[in-house]
Amino acid sequence: MYKRQAMHLMMQFLPADTAAEPEAVRAAAETLTAQRLLTPEQAAALDIPALVRFLASPLAERIRSAPQVWREYRFALLTDAAIYDPAAAGEEMLLQGVADCVFQTPEGLAVVDFKTDRVTAAEAPQRAEAYRTQLDAYAGALERILERPVRERILYFFACGEEISL
Repeated sequence: MYKRQAMHLMMQFLPADTAAEPEAVRAAAETLTAQRLLTPEQAAALDIPALVRFLASPLAERIRSAPQVWREYRFALLTDAAIYDPAAAGEEMLLQGVADCVFQTPEGLAVVDFKTDRVTAAEAPQRAEAYRTQLDAYAGALERILERPVRERILYFFACGEEISL
């Protein structure tokens, strides 16, 4: 639990210009701990090599260069329940969620969900399918709320450094 929570908090508060080096990530974690955004236990649970790998990734570069980025974007929206159960057509349901990262691209928005699942690169595509419904729901909600089309749905698995587009 500490690792998942720690990694998500780190991704929420990690300065975008943090170098893809272990020392820089550790220094950022120390700063966030001093600011009480991370507890010492959470800082100790961070997967520093995985964070460095992410910071060196093309996805991180795309996020850094985006004209607008939302981190840990919380939303709540009334929506037609039929999208989950056709028998419930016409009934409203409250959809709540937190998008780990949303960023603007020239074509529209990209939604990123960071995952701490223990998967290998070979297992990542199959595991990603388990999250398709969640990412589709988030994309639909964000399109309505931010009034921009979502063009990409991306999962990033820290364990193996794989980026999977759905």
